[in-house]
Amino acid sequence: MEKLTGSVEEIIFRNDENGWTVLSLDSNGEPVTVAGTLPPVTPGDCVELEGEFVLHPKFGMQFKASGARLSMPHTVYGIIKFLGSGLIEGVGEKTAARIAEKFGSKTIDVMENAPERLAEVKGISAAKAKKIAESFGELRAERDAIMFLAGYGISVNLAMKLYSVYGAATVATVKTNPYILIEDVGGVGFLTADKIAQSMGVDMLGEFRMRAGLVYALKTACEKEGNTYLPRDKCFAAAKAVLGEYDEGMLNKAYDELLIERKTVEPFDGAVMQDYYYRTEKSVAVKLVRRVDGEGGVAADISDIIDRFQKINGIVLHDTQREAVEKAVFYGASVITGGPGTGKTTIINCILFVLDTMSLNATLLAPTGRAAKRITEGCGRDASTIHRAILSLEDGAKFTTSAVIVDEFSMVDIFLFKMLLDKIADGTKLIIVGDSDQLPSVGAGNVLRDLIGSGLVPVTRLSFIYRQSQTSLIALNAHEINAGHMPDLTAKKGDFFFFRMRSPIETADMTVELATTRITDFCGIEPSKIQVIAALKNGVCGVHNLNARLQKSLNGGAKRHVEVGDISFAEGDRVMHTVNNYELEWTRGAAVGTGVFNGDIGIVSHIFETGEIEVEFEDGRRVLYAGEIKRQLILSYAVTVHKSQGCEFDAVVMPVVGGSPVIMTRNLLYTAITRAKKMAVLVGDEYSIKRMVENNYVAERFSALSIFINDAKSGMLKLYGE
Repeated sequence: MEKLTGSVEEIIFRNDENGWTVLSLDSNGEPVTVAGTLPPVTPGDCVELEGEFVLHPKFGMQFKASGARLSMPHTVYGIIKFLGSGLIEGVGEKTAARIAEKFGSKTIDVMENAPERLAEVKGISAAKAKKIAESFGELRAERDAIMFLAGYGISVNLAMKLYSVYGAATVATVKTNPYILIEDVGGVGFLTADKIAQSMGVDMLGEFRMRAGLVYALKTACEKEGNTYLPRDKCFAAAKAVLGEYDEGMLNKAYDELLIERKTVEPFDGAVMQDYYYRTEKSVAVKLVRRVDGEGGVAADISDIIDRFQKINGIVLHDTQREAVEKAVFYGASVITGGPGTGKTTIINCILFVLDTMSLNATLLAPTGRAAKRITEGCGRDASTIHRAILSLEDGAKFTTSAVIVDEFSMVDIFLFKMLLDKIADGTKLIIVGDSDQLPSVGAGNVLRDLIGSGLVPVTRLSFIYRQSQTSLIALNAHEINAGHMPDLTAKKGDFFFFRMRSPIETADMTVELATTRITDFCGIEPSKIQVIAALKNGVCGVHNLNARLQKSLNGGAKRHVEVGDISFAEGDRVMHTVNNYELEWTRGAAVGTGVFNGDIGIVSHIFETGEIEVEFEDGRRVLYAGEIKRQLILSYAVTVHKSQGCEFDAVVMPVVGGSPVIMTRNLLYTAITRAKKMAVLVGDEYSIKRMVENNYVAERFSALSIFINDAKSGMLKLYGE
């Protein structure tokens, strides 16, 4: 590791999101180009850098910095450069020169300890001197905080995030209680906070640490496992597992303090919830009950209209399909649930036809872009993602159409559902369509199943396979799997195939061959429309390994790439956005907007020399990823079953190998197969498939929506402030 000292001459490039900086350094009179993740620096700063000299293929020799220590400039020239950098309010180059001329090398000392003396400089009033001093103090506090945190192994990006939360109180806050970061700052885990605390000598058995264990256990159970609450005993058990060393008395005291501060709530006996989840789930319950009790239904005989729809389209609806249409129109809210081939899209089309005939209109929504696109194609009408539709509304505005129809509702978590309910006007009917046998939402809650189980709204369950789909082995085998029966693995033609392999390595090899050449050669489906879906992330047949192999096969060659953690992204790669980011900006032609959401799929269109990634999504939006935001992308040649929810692909290839029975379940296999539109291919061995089909394990998910709905129906539950 080499060291380099000098003063900053010029900031060539600076990304404030992640601290990536390219600058020119004056080191003993020699100009040196420096690149690396650095704290905020300004021209004139004195820096001591650690790193190494590297030869950049385009920019030549430069110093790649891995660490930095800053000090204030001590020469008059450096002081002028620093003050005139534009970061201090009210000071430009000329004012900087006058200040330095007046106080010389003591300028920084004056600004820190006697800022009122700045008024002695021509052109600076007492009021202006005060503003300059305040601006200088803020800059100094930010730099000091970042350097302090860096000393405890905190990255520049996280340090800047902490400073944005705590401001000038950052250092004092972290010194007092590092564990508070878990509660206040997203992305800070227990191990990070614990490491900082231990380096500061914080009591391992003190209340701060006990509280952090409880908070982290509850947050993890909700954010990572989809729960909205935990039984109290499970919360304590999880906290003890995280803590390792704990004091039972302090743990109970910390728990009581969280309740007193209302950071957590006991909504019913033996349960503990974060207040935010409690408010959200309770609000959804109350608003649902009010919606069902209110207006929205149409009390009219629509039999003739349905008959007309059947005649025009040359079809005959099954009794349950007809019932679904009638309930959707008659009631203010309803649920339609069923598997593939049961005619859910046909039912939506019939509902739209009935509404049109009655001079009523509808808004079509889905949780993901792919699901919205599928409704658009299936119904011939524009559909939007729920997020995008909500963001397009002006402040205070609501959906005012006669009906809101939401497809693929099994993916909707409790927070998205609350956002939707908040934006549906009174009198607008809500029609929910989804498959309750699919995996639950990745986000917190079990909304579709809770809603069906509550008995609040009329539910139509579709089980009859629509006659036009009876020739589809995808639909037939999906229903067989869902019923606990082995699918037909003997077909030599049609849309469902099985390739028998003897080992995981052979399974991975065949999976790659099918996705890159064999399916395309056999039926002409392009590789870009073939999706590998895997149950596991790791292992030979896991997503990580398959993505690396598929990337090499489908997008190999000498292309510009960038490393983000363990992933190497290259131009032309298929990628998926993995979280809901409401602030991320996008452009589409002349249009500009914000919001990129979990499950959005696109192609890396460009990688810049500075490391930023530009992605063009399927709907034409272009998004620039920089800094830590790049970690919201993953390669999507192969994705997990959870990540594939709400999507539909022309062809799906799924490797099936042995794995934990907690993961290798019936509804996981069912969900994967139902993502295929034209072809589904299983690769592996019959025994592994049989184990999945027979394994009806469903991970217990703790959610309180149905309980709150029953309380709201009885009048025991009201919204805050009522």
